Amino acid sequence: MRLRGAYLSMHRSFNAHCAQFGATADQYVVLTVLSEEDGITQQELVRRIYSDQNTVAAMVSLLEKRGLIRRRTHPSDGRAWRVHLTPKGRSLQEKIDWSAERLHQQLREALLPEEKDSVLNSLKRIADAMAPPDGKSWAVARRRAKASGQSKALRTQPAKG
Repeated sequence: MRLRGAYLSMHRSFNAHCAQFGATADQYVVLTVLSEEDGITQQELVRRIYSDQNTVAAMVSLLEKRGLIRRRTHPSDGRAWRVHLTPKGRSLQEKIDWSAERLHQQLREALLPEEKDSVLNSLKRIADAMAPPDGKSWAVARRRAKASGQSKALRTQPAKG
């Protein structure tokens, strides 16, 4: 419950902050990942933000309609989309990032300097340990398990990607 409490507290704070810019914390995460590596596939974006295909598809569609990102077909895989930040999207990401410095500082101050690396490494291990099989979303894992008659084993897993 402590991990959930920490996540919800951070998420609510960032959502309130991002709302000033007409964005959500999740949209900020998408923009930030693309600012770090533009042109990744939509599937890679799903993996990097620990979400599911449907949520990311809806978010990408909305961000594209707002002119913050654009999708292009992958040059070697016509089924895949590469996602790119537009100048407007990069500008918004930078504004939110710069203005969120106070929130980032609060996070840094919540940890002792000697704890930071350990906490970040622990969170990474937790995320990796709880990731769905084969790096797919939980929705995909549940469909495959149901098709193979193993759905009972996944009933205790999270309901969302």
